[in-house]
This record gives sequence, C-alpha cells and structure tokens, in this order.
Amino acid sequence: MTVNTCREIYRHICENLDEDLSSPRCRQIRKHVDACPDCRAYLDSLKKTVALYRELPAPELTRSAHAELLETIRLEFSAVESKKTRRGGPKRTP
Repeated sequence: MTVNTCREIYRHICENLDEDLSSPRCRQIRKHVDACPDCRAYLDSLKKTVALYRELPAPELTRSAHAELLETIRLEFSAVESKKTRRGGPKRTP
C-alpha cells in the first residue's frame, strides 16, 4: 500500500505504532514525514504525548470504571472490525 497524503500518514502512524520500523510502509511514512513539516510536527507531538504518559503514574480506577473502560474498548473494536468486514477486509478476532 502506498502512503501519499498527510491524512494517510496520520492514520498509518497511529495504526502502525508497533510495526517493524524497517517495513516498506514505515519507510514510506518516514520519507513523507522527513519532507512534510506538518506531518513531522504531528509525529513529534505524538512522541511527546507518549513520553509524558510514560512518566506519569498509572491512574487508579475503580472496578466499575475499569469494567466500563474495557466494554467501551470492546465496542469500539467491534465497530472497527464491522466496518472492515463490510468493506471486504480481513476480520481479526480479539
């Protein structure tokens, strides 16, 4: 898949944070980010956000808040997978 627009870059950066950095997609993203000041600023902002979250202690959640959070994540994941299935994409099981 070729990544050409900033919108595609934003989506792929978030979707592929755990991808192998030497993959063809990551090389395309890196090439675009190197040439695009807006995407470079976006990536820098993401890096700073992740660094800040790593420095902060994990919040204490009540059991009900934890259960609600997990349910929200499950519902969001189901909605995304449903969209992929309607578009003909592969369906992954959680």
